[in-house]
Amino acid sequence: MEKDFDFNRIGKRMPYKTPDNFFNELETGIWEKVRDTSPEPARRKNIRLRLLLGAAAVAAGISLLLVFLPFIRERHTDFSEVEQAFANLSEEDQAYMLDVYREDVFINE
Repeated sequence: MEKDFDFNRIGKRMPYKTPDNFFNELETGIWEKVRDTSPEPARRKNIRLRLLLGAAAVAAGISLLLVFLPFIRERHTDFSEVEQAFANLSEEDQAYMLDVYREDVFINE
């Protein structure tokens, strides 16, 4: 390899040629195409997607509320209401209810 390498001997010429004002015309053409494409359809699509997702979230929230609402409510049973309902039954119905209660497998375990 040669130790006395000189960059000045290579020269500063470009290995290729372009027409005059090629890069200016290229830039102008690109800007014209960019201006012609408006971002409005993408924006509308984005808005529709957000509305759809919002509606789905609201529907999911309402359905969850309807599913879990019976579990959330606390039921306080006043035994005076139960006793009053039992007293309103006929004697035969009262006897039947007591028999069923005594024979209930799940309560008597």
